[in-house]
Amino acid sequence: MVIEQMKFVPDNITVKKGDTITFINKDIVPHDITEATEGWKSGKLDPGSSWRFAPQKDENYFCSIHVVMKGRIKVQ
Repeated sequence: MVIEQMKFVPDNITVKKGDTITFINKDIVPHDITEATEGWKSGKLDPGSSWRFAPQKDENYFCSIHVVMKGRIKVQ
C-alpha cells in the first residue's frame, strides 16, 4: 500500500488471513496508520519510510495526523 497525495492507495483492500501489508509513505509529509478505535498505531512515518502489519480481522484505519485520510482492510 502506498501513501501519496494525502491518500492511502488503495484505500480499501482485501487480504487473506496471515498476509502482511506494507504501507510506504511516498508523500512529502509524515503520516501514520491508526486503527479506528486506536487499538494499534504505526507511529509517525516520515517520507520514504514504511511500516509492515499483519491484520487478523477486518479493520478501519485513518491517519491521525490528517484525519480525512481513511481506509479499510478486509480479511478473508
